[in-house]
Amino acid sequence: MKEIPITYVKSNQVILVILTFSSILLQNSWLLVAAFLFVAVPLLLGPKGNLAFYVAKRFFSENRSGKTEAAELQKFNQTIAGILLTIAVAIHFLTASWIAWIFVGMVTLAATIALLGFCVGCFLYFQWKRYKYKLKN
Repeated sequence: MKEIPITYVKSNQVILVILTFSSILLQNSWLLVAAFLFVAVPLLLGPKGNLAFYVAKRFFSENRSGKTEAAELQKFNQTIAGILLTIAVAIHFLTASWIAWIFVGMVTLAATIALLGFCVGCFLYFQWKRYKYKLKN
């Protein structure tokens, strides 16, 4: 899958915001683990392992808007969320520190901002590609 329908991407963001925000609001370790697994499984199994894509396929039978996002960009964004949630889970279960919730909050904030129209991960991806290009030249 080289392109992902935007409805799938938005569904992924909505579920991620719900899971992360709920885990912060309720200070719930199980919701934190659920958010981590929600992000980690698609990174390990690819887009076919994404629960949000599966749900979106059931509700949105076709890509009516025609808008898509590059699968590479989706994976980059998912990787950032995965790294932040891995750090959060590690801190939470090793130290039970409140600092873990800051990392969860960063994921919640980025996904919320993406739903509002500005993709933080896309901006970082562009900057990363630009940096790599400058290194080559």
